[in-house]
Amino acid sequence: MKVQPMRQICSELCYQFCVFLLPVTLCMGCIPAATAPIPTLEYLQESGTQGENLLILIRGIGGSNKSFEAYGLIEEIRRRQLPFDIVAPDAHFGYYKAENVEDRLNEDIILPARMQGYQRIWLAGFSMGGLGSLFYLREYAEQVDGDMLICPFVGWSGIINEIEESGGISDWSATTEDESDWQRLIWSWVKHYSTKPDEYPPIYLGYGDDDFLAGDGPALLAQSLPADRTFVVAGGHNYSTFRKIFLTHLDNLDDEFNTTGKASSKRTEYQANYRNGQIRHRLLKKENSYFSNPCELSIKCSRQG
Repeated sequence: MKVQPMRQICSELCYQFCVFLLPVTLCMGCIPAATAPIPTLEYLQESGTQGENLLILIRGIGGSNKSFEAYGLIEEIRRRQLPFDIVAPDAHFGYYKAENVEDRLNEDIILPARMQGYQRIWLAGFSMGGLGSLFYLREYAEQVDGDMLICPFVGWSGIINEIEESGGISDWSATTEDESDWQRLIWSWVKHYSTKPDEYPPIYLGYGDDDFLAGDGPALLAQSLPADRTFVVAGGHNYSTFRKIFLTHLDNLDDEFNTTGKASSKRTEYQANYRNGQIRHRLLKKENSYFSNPCELSIKCSRQG
């Protein structure tokens, strides 16, 4: 894996940014282990019985999976009477370091949910969780029906500048399938997605116009998505902006939900094969982790990511 030299990393960060991250850097040796199955909080609908639809909230590097309830987002979903059961996995940085966040989501939550009868499954990824949801789509797009991104972190300024200087994602040619280069890996998938968006679940993107953590990454990603699936709000990389964006997503989801059909035939076939034992599930044991150096994502910060 190519680890960015500390001198290069620090050159990308302003003084305030480094000060803000100091508490995170000091506790990098205390990264939680990526346990299996992934711990998950569940919120059924008020009836207390399982519904047909599931919304998976994927946390950032800061806070915890309890933050969604603590900051009133579960209540907002219920207030809109959206017919979703909700799960919030504790997808902390340890799963990214172990390079198995997408596999744990698939094995521990999404495949079992399909087997339990859930017809439509949506992802909502906040900050680092937005990156995690994109990695999930890269591997298992047929298993979900949509993805809502909230201020996603999609790479350092180096890769963003490289793509912009090449003329944009369509002209960028330094693609790769090398899993030791996570930034080019995910942007290579984004490039592929941009050529065939109708073959994938819809991705909806919201981001702040003054986001010093995610930088220009979300704006560049927006260029790869249909224009009517992206929006920008006034704000930075903080909970108030996250909330504003997520509530907009919920309003849009209500319309999308009412017009979305049942599971695709491709997904139905996948489920049938799963029941018949014809698909071997992958828990990848990779020699090199694309997030093996915690400093690479410490930019997510403990308070706001």
